[in-house]
Amino acid sequence: MQKIKCDLVNCYGIQKLESEFTFSDTSVIAIYAKNGLMKTSLAKTFKKIQDEKRDEIRDEIFDIQGEVKITIDRQGITNKDVFVIKSFEASYQSTNLADLLVDESIKEKIAEVLKLKSDLLKDLEKASGLKIKRVQQGKNIRELESEIIEDFNLDGSSILLGLELIQGRIDIDCSEIKYSDIFDNTTLGYIKKKGFQENIKEFCKTSNEIYERHGFLKKGIFSLSELKNVEKSLKDNGFFVNDNLVKLFGEEEIHTAEDFSGVVKRIEQEIKQSKAFTDIEKYLKTAKGGVLRRVIENNPDIVQHLKESKLKDLRRQLWLSYIKDNTTFSNLKDKWNSLRHEIGGIDPENTRWGEALRIFEERFTVPYKMKIANGTSAIMGENIPQVEFVFTRDGRQQTISRGELESKDTLSQGEKRSLYLLNIIFDIEKMKKDLAGTDKEILLIVDDIADSFDYKNKYAIVEYLYEMANCKNFKLIILSHNFDFYRTITSRLGLPRYAHLHAELDNGEVILRKEFYQRNPIDHWKDNMTLTHVIALIPAVRNLIEYTKGKDDADYGELTKLLHNKEETSDITFQSLKDIYERCLGRSDFININTYTPIVNAIYTEAETITIENSLLEYKIILAIAIRHKAEEYMKRKLKEYSGQISWGRGGSESGSSQEFLDQLEGQKNQTRNLSDAFKQTVNESDDIVRVIDEVNIMTPENIHLNAFMYEPLVDMDINELINLYQRVKEICS
Repeated sequence: MQKIKCDLVNCYGIQKLESEFTFSDTSVIAIYAKNGLMKTSLAKTFKKIQDEKRDEIRDEIFDIQGEVKITIDRQGITNKDVFVIKSFEASYQSTNLADLLVDESIKEKIAEVLKLKSDLLKDLEKASGLKIKRVQQGKNIRELESEIIEDFNLDGSSILLGLELIQGRIDIDCSEIKYSDIFDNTTLGYIKKKGFQENIKEFCKTSNEIYERHGFLKKGIFSLSELKNVEKSLKDNGFFVNDNLVKLFGEEEIHTAEDFSGVVKRIEQEIKQSKAFTDIEKYLKTAKGGVLRRVIENNPDIVQHLKESKLKDLRRQLWLSYIKDNTTFSNLKDKWNSLRHEIGGIDPENTRWGEALRIFEERFTVPYKMKIANGTSAIMGENIPQVEFVFTRDGRQQTISRGELESKDTLSQGEKRSLYLLNIIFDIEKMKKDLAGTDKEILLIVDDIADSFDYKNKYAIVEYLYEMANCKNFKLIILSHNFDFYRTITSRLGLPRYAHLHAELDNGEVILRKEFYQRNPIDHWKDNMTLTHVIALIPAVRNLIEYTKGKDDADYGELTKLLHNKEETSDITFQSLKDIYERCLGRSDFININTYTPIVNAIYTEAETITIENSLLEYKIILAIAIRHKAEEYMKRKLKEYSGQISWGRGGSESGSSQEFLDQLEGQKNQTRNLSDAFKQTVNESDDIVRVIDEVNIMTPENIHLNAFMYEPLVDMDINELINLYQRVKEICS
């Protein structure tokens, strides 16, 4: 995976992006992009490719189909080439926990058991009339298995966990009766009707009389059902040869299969001729009732099991009848009994899941420990592993499920993000496991994963990203709107210069530019004192003087006059600035600068030449200084023209003429803010001019109060915003 080429049009928030990512001598490319520019849109585009939903990619606001062309080493990207790590998904759970819990040595045995279980369910589906799976309200429901689990009161959600409990004496052979013919909701409604249940009692009385008349039967031990089984068995095995016979109750002799069949039919007719049997049948006039009637007619002995108190047992009798001679069930029990002891010996802590958990717990700070609640079914892959959270306080422990944890909403946003990250670690460790020993590579798109973390956890993420970067099977594109995190990534992961990218917007197109400054831009400026760099250094040098000498220093005051419009500002030349730089920086080697030139005039001249191509920090600083000077010049001029009264000070405690206000302004802190508050008293608050001045107050301070420790606000600001504001300030000044 050497080159990834992206050509995107109308991909969510990205109108157009055309770029090539080169991984020739790096496994990581870092992209800094302010919020709302392209990060989430790019991640979402790749996620659709991962999920094989490429046709859904579009501009959702304007409902325009997206155009996507992404190649890896000139081959089209596939869903197996990419894995997206979103910034945050509250309910995200890794689907790979089961694989991380399974020892490779027993995978084949698990597969064999699951195959036998699948074959058994297919047999039971045919015998019972229930579906293995059915759709209910748009969701897949495991119908057949859940019925067995409920009927035998099995633990868990898989019959494997309670396989040994699916046993019992068969009192009536129901192998020819479909479970669905009796335990359909509508049919059960007929059975539970009062008249139906009352006639069952009468039927049972009649049935007892019939059993008494035929002494060779014994209710509950050798019933009509067993008699029919004997009849079938003797016939199938050719018993009636060579004068073999059967003597019933020591008296009636049966010499042929036909004679035996006649005895069975005679008893069935006696049952059907009873009034109770006839009364039961009359409740079954509908289509579904007709199905039950045929069941009763063909199996009259089942009527006594339709008593409401016996329905639970009848359910079990049906399942036991189906599995009685089922060899798959027998094989499944044998294989499962052997396997479950092996699985029971697996300690989740000693699996890949445990390794991933240790990675997390050793590096990230969270208030809980974790364990797997359903280890056996999770290892089998029958159910999603259920993680429980153990909280400890004062020697007491409290264990709750993830659902409970989320419903209580006790975790902080950072802790919720940590839990999300843990599941991502599970996914990554599963990929490492699958890719081990292969040359297959996966592109990981990492979108602002450190957002909302404290510094300890943020650096833990950096450490884990470092490990991912050193896995030969991974290539990473890391996206962030947090400049500090972006800068840490580029430094800690030792990325080459071309792998540091900044995203900018140019007429709707996202442009990825190489980061010009790798570390502190101020070092570059003082080593290259061109006109642009000399002006850009003014705020930084003023801050340096503030830190070392204090605000009362004369040089601090002189530089402040270059950042605010004061009486002497227009007279300050580059010679004055050169002297200050010599004293403070030990450097004054200005390049092609006329030291007699007034600095403010040069600032305006430079500002006029700046275009969207000039997106480096120094140009933003120059624009910000120019904007402030223009705005203050304008507000002072308008205040001098104003003849009314002005209020100033805390809560408007002082008032006077506009000139009186201007006379005391020089000694005020926050000159631009105080000036704008006074100016607003001279105009209509809804005036467009007020909105422009408010933007000056919002956008310029962070740019002018620049220091070497934090210049993210300036980096985050689009050069277009400053150019547009400068033009608007010029318009109101004209």
